[in-house]
Amino acid sequence: MNVPIREDRRTRYMFLEPTEAWQLLSLCTALTVAFLLAVHFTKLKAKVPLFYSWIGAIAIFGGALAFLLPIALNSGFGKDDDGRVLRQLILYTTGGVLGVITLGESHRKNNQEKEKNENDHTRQVYAERRSRYTKAVEHLADEKAGVRLGGIYTLVGLVDEWLADDSLKPSEQQKEGQVIINNLCAYIRSPFSLALKAEMIEGDSEPDNYEGDFSKDQAAFREEQDIRRAIFVEMGKRSSGTIEEEGEVVETVPGPWSDFDFDFSRAPIFYPLNNLNIEQGNFASTRFYGKADFVDAKFVRDADFRNAKFTKDADFWGAEFTGNADFQYAEFLEDAGFRKAKFTGNISFGGAELTGNAYFGGAEFTGNISFRSAEFTGNAHFGDVYLGNVKFVGDADFGNAKFARDADFGNVKFVGDADFGKAKFTRNAAFQYAKFTRNADFWEAEFTGDTDFWEAEFTGNAHFLGARFSGNAHFLGAKFTGNAGFGNTKFTGNAGFGNAKFTGNAHFLGAKFTGNADFGNTKFTGDAYFLDAKFTGNANFGNAKFTGYVGFNGSYFGQYAPTFAGISGAARFSAQVDPQDYVFTVREGSKAIKCGTATLLGKSFIIPLGTVLFGPSSRGKNSRTSEPAKPLDNSNNGKDDNPE
Repeated sequence: MNVPIREDRRTRYMFLEPTEAWQLLSLCTALTVAFLLAVHFTKLKAKVPLFYSWIGAIAIFGGALAFLLPIALNSGFGKDDDGRVLRQLILYTTGGVLGVITLGESHRKNNQEKEKNENDHTRQVYAERRSRYTKAVEHLADEKAGVRLGGIYTLVGLVDEWLADDSLKPSEQQKEGQVIINNLCAYIRSPFSLALKAEMIEGDSEPDNYEGDFSKDQAAFREEQDIRRAIFVEMGKRSSGTIEEEGEVVETVPGPWSDFDFDFSRAPIFYPLNNLNIEQGNFASTRFYGKADFVDAKFVRDADFRNAKFTKDADFWGAEFTGNADFQYAEFLEDAGFRKAKFTGNISFGGAELTGNAYFGGAEFTGNISFRSAEFTGNAHFGDVYLGNVKFVGDADFGNAKFARDADFGNVKFVGDADFGKAKFTRNAAFQYAKFTRNADFWEAEFTGDTDFWEAEFTGNAHFLGARFSGNAHFLGAKFTGNAGFGNTKFTGNAGFGNAKFTGNAHFLGAKFTGNADFGNTKFTGDAYFLDAKFTGNANFGNAKFTGYVGFNGSYFGQYAPTFAGISGAARFSAQVDPQDYVFTVREGSKAIKCGTATLLGKSFIIPLGTVLFGPSSRGKNSRTSEPAKPLDNSNNGKDDNPE
């Protein structure tokens, strides 16, 4: 009977009560959490590795949980009790968690080691590239041309490597590549003493009194030409390309080097750059020694030639400018050739000095173009019957431009506004067959030589207000669809408007004709104003046709009375206007306009003697005319028939 009693006591000492188990489990949880917090946020973190802290904490907490939780749940300790199964599950789970953490840590360390190795490799690659870069830059200063050329190709290859490096962000690739591009551009900008002798060295024979070793200098000169051109060649291969349809650029395809900045400003250029792609070419203040050869070159995006100086001929035959082209204040000391060139964007030659002849035959200007204040010392050719005539699609600004010799704009088409305000033409100016689709402004322009607007067409308004024609001015067969303004214009030589057509109003208010003025066979569909005009020489209006208002009030005829009816025929005046719209009262002291009367459509008009009225026929097909105007007073045969 005593044995069971002793067994009962042993059982009470061996096991805890569920409440006590919960208390101990809570205490273990609190201690575990406190330990982990201490490891993370106290100085203990530096002494105990986090990984081992977590492993130990999980192992201890898992063991305590496996021992105390079955007691707390009163699951029993027997082999058939639930406590045994629960305890095994907790231990298995704890072991699994520890295994997963251990595997994760191993994987992290492996990745860390791999990343470290990759970083070490990347650093080695970067170091190797920078070492090659340093050596390549040093090679650029080598005396041997082959070494310098090798340095160029090394630098070009390094740019490609940086751009192909996927371990870098695009901005970092761009930054690394731009550094090398800057070095290549710096080499282009570096001085070369033999460039000053370019013209002599490029000759086939040694010039007389040449200073130095001609053969040696010529070889060095040509080697340097090849090296520097090679840089442009490599840049061009990696620049943007263009897709063309029927000769027109429809799309620009970016190249791998398209986003770089290329600075060739102030560079000495003594080598050809023909047949190359040049993107964002900055040639500002560049000096070109020898012939500047840009034949068939393609300038992708903007091209900057501001303040550039071309010491010899500049040849841009067939060059294409897809962006804006800026030649402001550029100096062309000899001929400037832009034949067959294509300008897609806006172009500016503002303030440029063209000392030699300027050739633009066959060029295409799609955007606006400005030659404002440009100076043409040689002949300026914008018309070319063989290559095709220039077409200005955008506005053309020649305001304040100076043409020292002949200016040829024959057959040129101005689709946009044409501004020649205050331009100065020292010698002959040819605009024969030119077409002005919009407004043409020659306000206060000065024409010292002969001026030819033979059969020119002005669809918009034509402004010649205040212009001065010192030589002969030919407007024979010209067509003025809009208004034509010649107010205060001075014609010192002969002025020929024979066969011209004025569809809009024609204003000659205050105009001065020192030489002969010929308006024979001219048609004035709109109003014709000659108020206060002064005619010193002969004034011929024979066979002219006036449809609208005609005003000669205040005009002055110095030596000869004007001719309205002569060998070429009699002038014709419309009978469909108000008779008061014909005014022929001249100023005091002027030769009189001898007038008479003519009647048509039941109305009487005072018009110059011998001229006729015209109006529609009764059938509306052909116009009919009146009898020639007869003197107002038959007693003096019209000698004093001036209406006043």
